[in-house]
Amino acid sequence: MNVNCNRQFSSDREGPRSVLPNAWPNKASSHFVSIGQINWHIQTHPSRKPSHLTIVLLHGTGSSTHSWSDLIHALTEAACVVNVDLPGHGFTTGADQRLLTLPAMARELHRLLLAIDLQGDVALVGHSAGAPLAMEWALSHANDQTLPFRLRHIVGLNPSLVPPPSLYTILLGPIVAPIATSGPVTGLLAFIAANTSMVDQLLDSTASVIPEHHRRHYRYLFTRANHVQGAMGFMAGADLPSILSRGDQLRIPIHFLIGANDAWVKEAPLQKVIQESFPKAITTVWPGGHLLHEERPEAVARWITNALSESPG
Repeated sequence: MNVNCNRQFSSDREGPRSVLPNAWPNKASSHFVSIGQINWHIQTHPSRKPSHLTIVLLHGTGSSTHSWSDLIHALTEAACVVNVDLPGHGFTTGADQRLLTLPAMARELHRLLLAIDLQGDVALVGHSAGAPLAMEWALSHANDQTLPFRLRHIVGLNPSLVPPPSLYTILLGPIVAPIATSGPVTGLLAFIAANTSMVDQLLDSTASVIPEHHRRHYRYLFTRANHVQGAMGFMAGADLPSILSRGDQLRIPIHFLIGANDAWVKEAPLQKVIQESFPKAITTVWPGGHLLHEERPEAVARWITNALSESPG
């Protein structure tokens, strides 16, 4: 079999479920796994039919496991599902700024995948910044013949593959990053988020219309200074040009789903980047915004399942 979704995790010792709000989606499927300085929050969902495939879900910057909650039932029709809070996000704790770069996060993700007994065929499904993280992991580890599992697919939903303007990268990035990720600033942002409509304004700016219960989860997350610091640190640490320059080294089938109305990752420049750096990728465009999978979870889950059913060659 692939990952043992029914394995016993030492949740009570390493991070009791009581740290999650009572209404947190799929709380009963939550576990905590301590590896090094990181205490991971993951959710595991057994396949409802015999399957040799495990889907690992990687959310985007500022999000968490809740982002995928409405897709789980449909996805487990075809595979076991592992849903992860990335370092610095949600209820995964212990990461400092040096672990929030793409290479470091890919390295820590690799340690997690080994620790949870992942086996068989694997698909990495990433939303937004989760997509380049999946690619960074693949570039660093997918060719390791000693792995007990094999990466068969990468799926990117509204992938954050459009780098920031060169002026920001060259001049402002080194200045903004240490200020934006400092404790006092993120604590202040968390306070503002808890007492203003800032989070709703951010969600509205994605051009996605998402359910109110998802909005409540985002509001809660952004009242946590650790989550705010992790999100801003991940943004500051993302080296997208490095991923794009190595895109032709990926030999794994890649599928992209793009929201035509995405206000955060614009379709036109994203399509250009994909054509230049991932010319063999299969790209699908649907109406919708940056949080397309939260707008149309069942349809997106079916699209993912269909994409993964194609032969990887």
